[in-house]
Amino acid sequence: MNKWDERYRNTEYVYGLQPNAFLVEQASRFLPPNRLRVLSLGEGEGRNATYLAELGHDVHAVDGSAVGLAKASQLAASRSVKITTQVCDLATYQLNGTYDLIIMIFCHLPSTLRANIHHQIFAGLNPGGWLIYQAYSPNQLRYGTGGPGDVDMLVALNELTDSFSPMHVLHACTHEREIKEGILHTGMADVTEFVARK
Repeated sequence: MNKWDERYRNTEYVYGLQPNAFLVEQASRFLPPNRLRVLSLGEGEGRNATYLAELGHDVHAVDGSAVGLAKASQLAASRSVKITTQVCDLATYQLNGTYDLIIMIFCHLPSTLRANIHHQIFAGLNPGGWLIYQAYSPNQLRYGTGGPGDVDMLVALNELTDSFSPMHVLHACTHEREIKEGILHTGMADVTEFVARK
């Protein structure tokens, strides 16, 4: 059992049942009402994928935890929507097809792996497609309210502006924000936020 399966094995949803607040804000600002093909990387227990499915989108959720994605499917079913899921270690993940929206919400990876995923995200977005990305910044180490303790897994804003420089940036900042997501992301935090359109 990997560490994420271990983390998700209880019935409690450790990051809560409500979608990420930044995702909700940006979806309401930028996404059109028509159905989009959506990819969620590092989805976990399904709160964000379920929210997007409730908006009428076709959502494919990828995560390294079979336990987390089983809970994601259960959550979606409890809200009378469907999502598709794929258990895959992002270290070996190959993005297939193209999407209208790709989200990465608190999906923290080593920097070398992150660079590969960023390349795949750009290639996998349809023209006009959106990226919504939120992660803890390197300053988060001072807060201790969530996220990895390894600075290499934290995301600076300039990394995102460099990785996605061909895209039209709609929102980009690093700032202090209160996070209330279950028992593991709670309190004031320093986050990097990025929204761009291809």
